Amino acid sequence: MPDSPKEEVDETGGPDLISFADMPDRLEAAGLTRISKQRCRQLAEEDPAWPVPLDKALKVGRMRLFDWRVLEPYFRNRTPRQGQRTDLKPPATEA
Repeated sequence: MPDSPKEEVDETGGPDLISFADMPDRLEAAGLTRISKQRCRQLAEEDPAWPVPLDKALKVGRMRLFDWRVLEPYFRNRTPRQGQRTDLKPPATEA
């Protein structure tokens, strides 16, 4: 009988908790684009589509923990936006 695929769910059936520091490695392991923990934190603070409000995140000391099973669909469906370099634009001329 073939082995069943490994599930990412904890054996106890509880949430799969990760911190901002764990997110870059988890994204890469899931086959997604790796982004820095600072960018993950920025998305959590600024993106209205972030699935877990920061005030609802589980806190352990100063660390915030999030359920990976809730975050993974967010990162899979998120359209990355490249920043614009303002230093390369010519100065605007007044008419």
